[in-house]
Amino acid sequence: MMMQTFKYFEKEGSTYHLKVQKGFFYAMAAIIFAIMILNLIYATTKGAAVFAVFLAVIGILGILRSTAEISFDMVDRKIYHKAFFFSAPTTYSFDDFDHFLVSKLKSLFITVGVSGILVMQKNRKTKNIFLRQCFFSAKPLQKLNDELYIIMGLPD
Repeated sequence: MMMQTFKYFEKEGSTYHLKVQKGFFYAMAAIIFAIMILNLIYATTKGAAVFAVFLAVIGILGILRSTAEISFDMVDRKIYHKAFFFSAPTTYSFDDFDHFLVSKLKSLFITVGVSGILVMQKNRKTKNIFLRQCFFSAKPLQKLNDELYIIMGLPD
């Protein structure tokens, strides 16, 4: 069997780790913190401080989201997911996989945001695992979808 290289996954033994979009989350957090600082400097109302706290929380969540981990173990046929570095990992079986969802957000006929989500059915409950975010095009998520189907051994 030929060794495959993937754009969105790193292989470590029999486990594939999804590459986290650290740059995306750090850039979004930096923009949010910049807006927060400008808000504090130029705002004239007391509500501006509340808005600044709200922005700080959103920025911190963006940084924490960059610590998420998703791993696909080929031997055990398991998916390990951690939303943040301090959260407990959740384990899913490959058999829990239901489908891959690509969600598009359009504004005035222009795709402005696209999300890739892994939909799992565990204990008769639907669980959504956020995989990746893109802007303006769904093609990168289609490539991620193709790589995921190869890793999980699913039919095309």
